[in-house]
Formats: sequence, C-alpha cells, structure tokens
Amino acid sequence: MEDNISKIKDRLSVVDVISGYIKVQKSGINFKARCPFHNEKTPSFYISPERQIWHCFGCQKGGDIFGFVKEIEAVEFPEALRILAQRAGVKLQSFDPSTRDAKAVLYDICETATRFFEKQLHGSSVGKKVAAYLKNRGLEEDMIKEFRLGLAPDSWHSLGNFLRDCGFSDEDIISAGVSLRRENGSDMYDRFRSRIIFPIADANGQMVGFTGRIFEEGINVDPFPGHQKALDPGAKYINTPQTLIYDKSRVLYGLNKAKSEARRADRCLLVEGNMDVIMSYQAGVRNVAGTSGTALTPSHLQLLQRYTSNLDFCFDADQAGLVATRRGIGLALSQNFNVKIVSLQDPECKDPADYVKKFGNKWQEIVQIAKPVIDFYFDKLKSDVDITSVEGKKSIIVVLGPLIKRLASRVEKSHWITKLAVALKTKEDAIEEDINLVKDDLATYELHGPHVPDQQIAKIEKQKNMPEDMLSQAILAVIFRNPAVLKNKIMSLDVNGLDLLASKALSKLKESDLDDFNFGKFVKEFDSDTAMRLEFAHLKSEELLKDFNDEELKEELMRLINVLERKSVSAKLANLELDIKKAELDKDDKKLVPLLTKFANLTRKLSR
Repeated sequence: MEDNISKIKDRLSVVDVISGYIKVQKSGINFKARCPFHNEKTPSFYISPERQIWHCFGCQKGGDIFGFVKEIEAVEFPEALRILAQRAGVKLQSFDPSTRDAKAVLYDICETATRFFEKQLHGSSVGKKVAAYLKNRGLEEDMIKEFRLGLAPDSWHSLGNFLRDCGFSDEDIISAGVSLRRENGSDMYDRFRSRIIFPIADANGQMVGFTGRIFEEGINVDPFPGHQKALDPGAKYINTPQTLIYDKSRVLYGLNKAKSEARRADRCLLVEGNMDVIMSYQAGVRNVAGTSGTALTPSHLQLLQRYTSNLDFCFDADQAGLVATRRGIGLALSQNFNVKIVSLQDPECKDPADYVKKFGNKWQEIVQIAKPVIDFYFDKLKSDVDITSVEGKKSIIVVLGPLIKRLASRVEKSHWITKLAVALKTKEDAIEEDINLVKDDLATYELHGPHVPDQQIAKIEKQKNMPEDMLSQAILAVIFRNPAVLKNKIMSLDVNGLDLLASKALSKLKESDLDDFNFGKFVKEFDSDTAMRLEFAHLKSEELLKDFNDEELKEELMRLINVLERKSVSAKLANLELDIKKAELDKDDKKLVPLLTKFANLTRKLSR
C-alpha cells in the first residue's frame, strides 16, 4: 500500500491534479486559486509544487493530493487511492473474488442487477410498453439512460437465476436485498417483479439498492401462498431493505450526480420522489437530490454538509409532504442550514415532476425565487388568518415560533421578533416570551435511539477539524520567513497563549541553529500530521510575507506578540469580572478589594 502511494505521488504533480478540478494561476514559486470548498472572491487557496501540498488560508483546509481528492469528491481514502491510481497508471493489487470483502460482493451484485434490469427495459416487449409509459410521464430517452432506469420482469426467478449464472451465491444475493427466501427455507425468489426499477447509487456512484414502482401490467399470482405476508405485492413502491451497503437514512437519491453542481451553486434542492429528481435534472436544475419518500435524517444532512449549507425544500403538496417538509426544516435549522422553500405556484401540480411535465424549463425560474423558510410561512399565514385578531396572532406564533427558536443566528432571531412585533402590533418582550414558551412541533427526532451516534460523531468531527488558532499560525508564518533575523525575539517568546502546534514548533526552534535554519530538515523532526500543518504555516510565510524586508518582519512579529499579550490579559480580565460579581453577591469585602486592585492593574497593562 505504501509503495502504491509513493508511486502515485511520484507520477502526479499536486498542481496537475488540482488544476483538473479548478482553475489555478501562477503566483511566484507557487500557484493560487479561488477555494472550491467555500465561497470567496479573492483567491486564498495556494498550492506549493515544491512541498506537494495545498492549503486555503480562508477555510484552513489543506493536505496532499489524496486529501484534495477525498475532499472534492467526498470519498474516503480507498476511493481516492483508486481515482489517483487510475490517473497515474498505477495498477493496484487486484483481489481474487473468493477473498473479496462482503461489501465488494454486494456492490457487484447491485451493479449486475442494474444491468439486468436495464436490458429488460430496452430489450423486451413489455419494456417497450414501460418506456412508452415513462415518456408519457414526461421523461426523455436520455434521462431514462442517464439514471439507468430498468424493468423487473413479471417472473419469480429471472433475476435470481441470472445472478446465480454470474457466479453469485444464494446467500449473497439475499444479503444484497434483491431476493428473499421462503419461510421454510426451501426456495429463493425475486423481490422485484413487474416493476419499473430506479437504481439507487451512493454518493460515489456505486449501486447500493433499488426502488421498484408497480407497473400496470400487474404481478403474477403468488406460487407460494402464505409466504412473506409483510411484503405486499400490490404496494405502489417496494424498496431494498437495510443491507450492509444500503442504509436509507444515509443515502439520497441522485446525490452522486448532484454533488458537483450543489458545491458549485452552494445550494441543494431537496425533493421527495425519484421522478421529482429526474424531471428536475431534465429541466436543468441539477443540484437536486431526493429522500425517496424517507424522512430526512441527521445522517442525510451530514452528507449534504460536505457540499453546501444552503437547502431548498420542495416536497409534495399533499398532507404527508407538508408534514415531511416541516420535519425536515426543523432538523435542517437545528444543524445550522439556511433553508428556503420552493413553491410550485400551480394547484394542479402536486410535485416537481408534475410541474416540469407541464411547464418544462420554467422550473429553473421557480427554483430561483425560493423564499426563506420563515418568510414563506409568514406570507402564507398572512393570507390565511386575520393577524389583527387574538386567534390569528396566536396562530402565527404557534407556526413560526418553533422555526425562530431553531435559528442559530441571534441577529436573525432578533430581526424576526422585531418584524412580528410590528406586524402584530405587540411588544417585542411579549413576542419573545411567547416564542420561548411555544411547543416545538419540529422536535420529531429524539436525542436517543439510532441517531445518537451520528450526533456524537458530528460533534467529534467538528472538534477534530477546528482550525488552529489563527494568531498562532500567523506568528509561526512570520518566524519561518527568516528565523535568523528574529532569533532574539524567538528565544524570549513565551509559548503560553500559543496553540499546541505553535508551542511544539517554538520549543523545537529554540533548540535549533537559527543562523543555519533549513525548514526541510526542521519539519522532518515531527510526526506526519504535525509536519503537514507546519508545511501550511511555511506556505503562508512564502505567499503572504514574500515582500516583507527584515525590519518589517520584526515589526510584524512585535505586533502579533502584542496582540497575543492583549488576548491573554483580556481572558484574565473576563475571569476576574466573574470573580468580582460573585464576591459582590456574597458581600465578601476581603476577597473583593484585592480582586478590584488586580483588575485595575490588568486594565492599565491592557491600555499600555
């Protein structure tokens, strides 16, 4: 594995890899670009060909070629390794089918089943009827092929027998969710029969499951009466059950196609059905993903956060869709998404698929005028209730209160409290009090059960990925620019107040020969993770301080040290203020007098 990584790094330049995704331009010995991971007007994303690293000084993300591919493709390391190996012409070790892991076998079965269903749609007489039906629903031929739609024939064993002929075992076929076994264990039969098939891919484009929609031709008579009664053969939709590779709470239909556009537009449109996704894609709105009738989950939102923090909802207009929208909004707001609502604006259209069939590319205009979620509900309520009456005012608080409570921004909360106070002609204090007391009808996802691990993981990941202290990084960058000139300041600089990375580096610098400093040798004394982060500081030094002369470097270091000291004194003052308040409440003059004296001394020090 290590040898493959080295081969790939030897054959691929970090500049070539990154320029395959974004536009880069020369900047001295390095290259720069607008960061693909956050919105910015001025480039703060730098690439160092010499160090073979990249780093953004805006969002603080950085790494090597593997880190970049993982981030921009939203994949884990094995998939990034495969992508780069293919580009570098490095042949990774292939595995014998008999020794492959269980997931790989299930992926193969789902891909093989997808091809089987496609062939049935495009190469059978019933398939022609299904194709005609789909086109009557508004789908164009290229979309049918793009999303790999298929047909499950009206047979109990056709797919299972085909997969057996391909060398897959009955147990693996059942584990992939495409077949079931009779209760007495004597026979295996196909889960999907006489259905239009929508293959489901994960975010990386690997087939993991299927949704089967009943087709008018009907389903043949059950030859095994009494088996699997829970599986209703007449249900409109049947889905792959939970498997080793498919978890409906972690997969969004169409996200594999939408992710690049969602990242580019910094927005994702969420719809319910598979047809809604395909029709939206057909009409030119391609940053679209679907929940496939499943309730939106924290895992779905964690997946979407890789690409954007802005969500537009357009769920079905029926009662179930309205409830799903409300629940999804609550969860998204609690995870700090900016939420808007797309209104179909036509009573005859029940979902996005209906709208696109009727109005075509006008769908793009409708999506563009999505309303912020609270504006949407407020405007709707103003037309539905009398806001001058007590009951009307109460209705507005009941509906909008839970949404306002979940807003992460205090400024935004304050804005809406003021706006409601004006609209309802009620004091702000009363509005705020009622909002705080209103029942949160959005709290449909309890803090126990299956979602707790997701929340804990998200919290851990957030803490793990927090950037180093910016002030500490700035001090390191100045020092790395010319340690010999700054030697006296480095030796006297106190590591207290610096983050762990800067403290480690500064301690090691004090033991080094700064008159003959070599960053390449210096960085080899640290573990790989620390070394990479020091590389970022060095890259910052090269780019942002390249025009500084020796005197300007000294002045900049002194300025940063003063900021560090002010930060330290301010923190001490904040703690003292709390101690003083406690002493005042306790009427403890013995403690209060020395605390006030210390506070005054620190205040004078801060002013200096």
